[in-house]
Amino acid sequence: MLKKINKIILFIIGISFLIVFAFSSFLILKAYKQLPDVSKLVEQYNPVVPTIIYDTNGLIIDKIYRENREIVSINKIPKYTQYAFVAIEDRKFFRHHGFDLFRLLKSVVTAPKYILAHRNIPGGSTITQQLAKNAFLTTERKIIRKVKEAIITIEIERKYTKDEILEKYLNEIPFASGAYGIETASKLYFRKDVEQLNIAESAFLAGIPNRPSKYSPYLHLNNTIKRQRLILKQMFKFKFINKKQYEEALNYKIKVSPKPKKNYRAPSFTDIVTKKIFKLFPENEIYGGGLKIYTTLNLKMQQTAEEVFKNNRYLKKYKDLNGALVTIDSNTGYVEAIIGGKNYITGNFNRAIRGKRQPGSSFKPFLYFTALRKNYQMNLIVEDSKIKIGNWEPKNYSSKFRKNMTILQGMEKSVNIIAIKLLKKLIIKNVIATARLAGITVDIPYNLTIALGSFSISPFQLANAYCVFSNGGFTVKPIFIKKVVNRYGKIVYESKIKKEKVFDKTNISLITHMLQNVVWNGSGRHANIGIDQGGKTGTTNNSTNAWFSGITADFVTTLYIGYDNNKPMPKYMTGGGVAAPIWGKYVKTLIDKKIYKPNKFEFLQQELKNKKIEYKIIDNQNGLLSDKSSTSKIKALFKMGYAPIEKAGKYKNGIEALLPKNEPVQKDKDENLKKEFEINNIINSFIN
Repeated sequence: MLKKINKIILFIIGISFLIVFAFSSFLILKAYKQLPDVSKLVEQYNPVVPTIIYDTNGLIIDKIYRENREIVSINKIPKYTQYAFVAIEDRKFFRHHGFDLFRLLKSVVTAPKYILAHRNIPGGSTITQQLAKNAFLTTERKIIRKVKEAIITIEIERKYTKDEILEKYLNEIPFASGAYGIETASKLYFRKDVEQLNIAESAFLAGIPNRPSKYSPYLHLNNTIKRQRLILKQMFKFKFINKKQYEEALNYKIKVSPKPKKNYRAPSFTDIVTKKIFKLFPENEIYGGGLKIYTTLNLKMQQTAEEVFKNNRYLKKYKDLNGALVTIDSNTGYVEAIIGGKNYITGNFNRAIRGKRQPGSSFKPFLYFTALRKNYQMNLIVEDSKIKIGNWEPKNYSSKFRKNMTILQGMEKSVNIIAIKLLKKLIIKNVIATARLAGITVDIPYNLTIALGSFSISPFQLANAYCVFSNGGFTVKPIFIKKVVNRYGKIVYESKIKKEKVFDKTNISLITHMLQNVVWNGSGRHANIGIDQGGKTGTTNNSTNAWFSGITADFVTTLYIGYDNNKPMPKYMTGGGVAAPIWGKYVKTLIDKKIYKPNKFEFLQQELKNKKIEYKIIDNQNGLLSDKSSTSKIKALFKMGYAPIEKAGKYKNGIEALLPKNEPVQKDKDENLKKEFEINNIINSFIN
């Protein structure tokens, strides 16, 4: 009978063994089928690394990530930091081949006790197994996942040295609060590189990954400290540190750095860059591929612009008042600073790029520049008097008329009537053609109201168009991203500077002088900070928008102030009274902080040196050379041979100002502007 029972038992054991073997074989085969080539999977492993956005000087602006991680070499991680993790997670790490069988068996045997006590079962996973799970698998609680983990563990041990495994593990594991990897955790909690950690801090960090939610220093600091002391005890017990080190570490007072707030250093800019990046690269590469995005932003300029904007008295006084600003390097097209609105946060409506508003008189330079291209000189006299066009009776901002004045003074004082009369005789299509050549692509109505900027345009596009006045006649393509480099240092995207000559620099020198004069003597004088600069104000009807577009030899900055719903501002809030001072404060601060060193308009200096142009002091009322009879004088710039030669006193009434000479327009890109005006037409143009 006993023999029979033994046979039955042996049979049952045999059958059970066969079943277990068959089931295990089935699971292993299934796991292999579900996994890709395990050898390649392990060999090609790279941890998830965030995309980092840099400014033009290499300063970090922002990161794009799901897991915030910074990779560090094992050589930079102190030995005692490594031992802290080994002591608590896998003390036999340097001796086993991926599995600690004794620890695993102990975990299985004691499992019922922990289950009955409603406590977590102590883990039996080695560091290699944890790496396999964290790096290659999901956290699903299924047998098949454990089988996959075992297969990958074996392959990891086969492919890598212990140092390599430990390095990958320490760069992979989570440390709560969005930090992944030992370097990121060290910077988050102690504001220091991992190389600078001491033993106490190392043990402190080693305690977090076991259960990040329970041992998070920002949520449960006492728990973290308790676990740190346990780890120090383990390190001493297993001779990773000596008694003196142990006691010093126990007595060391841990100081956890305050939890940093999410710091969007330039959200107006990074929103644009992020949108462009997601069009260029797949999501997985952006969130985890470790791309380095080198942008055109000058973070110091950006911060200065935001500081000036934030502290402007009008923007502080009127809660709903808003605005935008953009700075473009006129020689490269690099966008160096951008403000999408007051108190802009990521995802907001970007007024600098998407906001389209009437530019008012800040469009007038394109009108006057067309006149200069048509060979009018800036001493040309136009009568500032009433004009009626159909039912439209335009007025000057002051509602006053000044009689005769030069077009130079007309732009300086931003006199509407002068601009309208000049446009009427220039032919509208010619002014639109000039604007198109400068880069303005928005719809411009074919009527005389464009002399007053009656169409809508964004600050970004207007700034880009003004670049031709700053750089000597070249259009430049705006650039936000210089290049993108992948985690291996290879350039995977690069922008090329696109600069094209569209205007003659002699004519550009003339309009640049007129823009300088606006700042020296005219509506933009509140922007004058005593450098080589120019600009133009703009104020729309009822003061709904106040603009200033300013140029230096290096960049253009355009800004506006106004309500989003186009509600009128107080009448004193004009382009000259509100926007121009912001521009002046911004650029002056850049200079004072040594962020910007101003240069001279080199193209204008060259034209003077080459005797292509010359300065003359003229009479404002008749455009002739000033003399003792002149009550109003102004410094004008002329093409060589076109300056007046007669004195102001010769013409008592100031009507017979010099008219444009009948010279062919200098060659540029616009064929529509190459026809000459007939002398008779010119004469008729200025007789009301």
